[in-house]
Amino acid sequence: MSTSAPRMLVSYTTAGAGHRRAAEAMAQALARLIPDADIVCHDALKCTPLWWRWSYPRTYYYLVRATAWLWALAFRCLDHPIGYAIWQPIRRQGNLIMAWRWLRELQQHPPQLIVVTHFFPCDVISTAKRAGWLRAPLVVVVTDFHPHAFWLSREAEAYICSTEQGARTLVARGIPADRIHVLGIPIDRRFAEIRDREAIRRQVGLSGGRRTILITSGGATVGPFEAVVRALTALERCWPGRIQLLVVCGENTKTAARLRAAARQTSMPVKVFEFVETMPELMAASDLIVAKAGGLTVTEAMAAGLPMLMYHVIPGQEQANARALINAGAAVLIRDPKRVAETVRRLCEDPGRMAALRQAAQRLSHPHAADDIVEQVIKPLLQSPMTKFQ
Repeated sequence: MSTSAPRMLVSYTTAGAGHRRAAEAMAQALARLIPDADIVCHDALKCTPLWWRWSYPRTYYYLVRATAWLWALAFRCLDHPIGYAIWQPIRRQGNLIMAWRWLRELQQHPPQLIVVTHFFPCDVISTAKRAGWLRAPLVVVVTDFHPHAFWLSREAEAYICSTEQGARTLVARGIPADRIHVLGIPIDRRFAEIRDREAIRRQVGLSGGRRTILITSGGATVGPFEAVVRALTALERCWPGRIQLLVVCGENTKTAARLRAAARQTSMPVKVFEFVETMPELMAASDLIVAKAGGLTVTEAMAAGLPMLMYHVIPGQEQANARALINAGAAVLIRDPKRVAETVRRLCEDPGRMAALRQAAQRLSHPHAADDIVEQVIKPLLQSPMTKFQ
């Protein structure tokens, strides 16, 4: 394979939208900074059996929606060294069986470098490297602030994490410090671009004299999302003319339909969206985001310099995200929908507090993480003698 046109694989899974968005950001950065590269951005579940592909994300969604306590218990137990040591051999064998067809394709068309943004392809590729089936360098991009034990790979040439605490966790678990890079979670670079806020508001059809609140559901639509939207809409009765809402429901079309019907009953400007590709523009048009503590959502909000109010935290991975933001003074956590509305009102009436949240978010942000990963990690790996040999 010619080193002038390296073939690179960026792999993710669709268990939550954030892993896909991070992978797409990496693929875009690779295409921009290594223009002659052959880049494949691939959902690792697509080459698995249909029942596994169907059940893998749905099992996760069911657990975090209906039995959050069980998800929290599993997360903690499997993150513990003893629980991980017991379960990992079973998990590794199961993942290998499910991904066998994908591994055969990779052996037939081997990439020169692999980037993963989810622990399923991370585990599969690590097993293949350990067995000698693949030799390409592996770059692991952790898409939450805490690197769960499922992300561990002794075969990875590089780890990307978002915080120094995450780096210390990896070192404590045996990953060599020289393989760890605190560069942030990769996101679309449009989130860091400065835009004309008022022009975007006019394009969307919003009022120029109201504060704009962006409310997002997250990929799994977990938590009291609809109740939060209704509580904020009700502010028009006791606090008229002050705020307007941008509501992003993702793939939950039924919720979007109900909220559109409710929006027609109020004089508050409320724009309801389903899945959007214009999240950078919506964030740029907003004064405050009300969201759950998903890794990609909070990373995008920080890059946009957007104050954050978190209304829900999935036990496990999102707790570390929320803790880091709160400790840095970049976000507020309020779980009760009525209190969310009261807090939004107080924040809108306190420009000093809003400015402090915005500045803290920007200090914590890595807005150009994708480009930095390519320049500081991937390009040097491509120039290494072993990679050139392949």
